[in-house]
Amino acid sequence: MHKFLRYLALILFTQLIAGQTFAADALQKTSLPAESTTIRSLALDGKGRLWVATFGAGLWVIDASGSQRFFDTTANQPFPMINNLLFTDNHLYIATAGGGCVRLNCDSLKFEPLIQHPGFDKLHALCKTSGGTIFIGSVGSGTGYLRDDTWVPVTESESIQLAWVNSIADWNNQIWLGTATGLYKNSTNTTPWKPRFAGISRAINCLLVHGNILYAGTTDRGVYAIKADQEPELVPGTMGQIQFLTNLDDNVIAGGELGLWSINNMQAVEVDTGISNVKCAIVDAKKILRIGTMDGKIYSSVDAKHFTLTFAFNENSLQEQK
Repeated sequence: MHKFLRYLALILFTQLIAGQTFAADALQKTSLPAESTTIRSLALDGKGRLWVATFGAGLWVIDASGSQRFFDTTANQPFPMINNLLFTDNHLYIATAGGGCVRLNCDSLKFEPLIQHPGFDKLHALCKTSGGTIFIGSVGSGTGYLRDDTWVPVTESESIQLAWVNSIADWNNQIWLGTATGLYKNSTNTTPWKPRFAGISRAINCLLVHGNILYAGTTDRGVYAIKADQEPELVPGTMGQIQFLTNLDDNVIAGGELGLWSINNMQAVEVDTGISNVKCAIVDAKKILRIGTMDGKIYSSVDAKHFTLTFAFNENSLQEQK
């Protein structure tokens, strides 16, 4: 019953804010529900700005002047429930849970026209391949890609095993799909689209390529590692649901509901951070690790061992913590 009430509150909040313009004064009049400030993704652009995606409170940007909510009232974008961000070629791609995937020009700070596709409004995964193709993964409709500023499904009708795509990776001349039913792979060509089972039958939250290894974070069993032409192996010591994987020098940082691990050469060392409810992470050019949480906080670390709370949502805004 508690989960149902939280879900109902989130739906009501989404309906309420969908018709607003998100002007600064409007934000000051209402408090943000805790669920809406879950930080789902972080991205850094070429100007050093940190973009923060929340699941209900929209998109925020942090720069030298502080933090502010970003919303284009002319384009009426982005949809406030955001699952993933991808910065590439001076553009920020924003995968939402209700408004498709939109593209922001990080020079002009204007949204550029993209044609959405029916059934691809609720999205999780974003990936740019080595060949330059942008892929998206949907909730219920499978995989799509960007062609001539139009989102196109890889197939007209996706099988149920491949319908819910949480993460996509380009590795070893294959497109890898982390789905709600397991791990699959397909050639980098979109035609023909015939993904094959790749050895993990558990639901997968995230994928990451590190060196010559593909890492897969599951929803219940920790992290698996796949070497070229070999079967997936569970990384000993990792456990539970894994929310993110990110590269940090020679290590992979994995974070989930039961802890944070630093993985090197298939060996995992647990890091005692004191942080709970981790959700996403990013490492910048200065090797600073930033972690976003389900309760609207951003922590930073220069050594992946000691963390400082740097930003947090209060009732109405994302504020720097000093």
